[in-house]
Amino acid sequence: MFSMKLTPEKLTAFCAALAETAQVSKACAAVGISRVTAYAWRKELPEFRDAWDHALKVGVSVLEDEAIRRAVEGVDDPLVHQGQFTPLFDPVLDPDGSHALDEKGSPRYQQRLDANGNPMVATVKKYSDTLLIFTLKAHAPEKYRDNTSIELTGKGGGPVQLDDGAAAARLAALIARAAARKQAQANGDDDDVSDLI
Repeated sequence: MFSMKLTPEKLTAFCAALAETAQVSKACAAVGISRVTAYAWRKELPEFRDAWDHALKVGVSVLEDEAIRRAVEGVDDPLVHQGQFTPLFDPVLDPDGSHALDEKGSPRYQQRLDANGNPMVATVKKYSDTLLIFTLKAHAPEKYRDNTSIELTGKGGGPVQLDDGAAAARLAALIARAAARKQAQANGDDDDVSDLI
């Protein structure tokens, strides 16, 4: 049935990668199978399909958490000036904790370095309003969904007038046409739907 056999190890590794990334291609690459094989297993093997569905729910949950974090807490974007990253500086302090001054009396600064001794870059906190809107729509759709409405107008732009007699006659005509069509199909002599229009 399959050129490659699903093993418990492959199932576990596939689902772990899918839960981590929510991407089928990356989960396939993690276990060395093609997407075709993965979808064939999904179609034919209920235990694989169930594990896949669960892993994907976990992966989507991780994505949702990250979207909320980015929307609410923001992300640090590097500060760029004239095409160059802006270095981050810290004040130089005297032994008593006050600002050290240079020979001109100006405060002294030194470039901040990371744990590896590399210069750190200044950042600006950016928030995603779009992610926040999508998150609100997903979690409280009754409050934040897009509202749409349709307004019907009758003759001359006035209100729609419903005439019970005309509506009943139209409905009876449609029922009669449908019955005639059903009878014609039963006799095998009509497959045209134009009579219902």
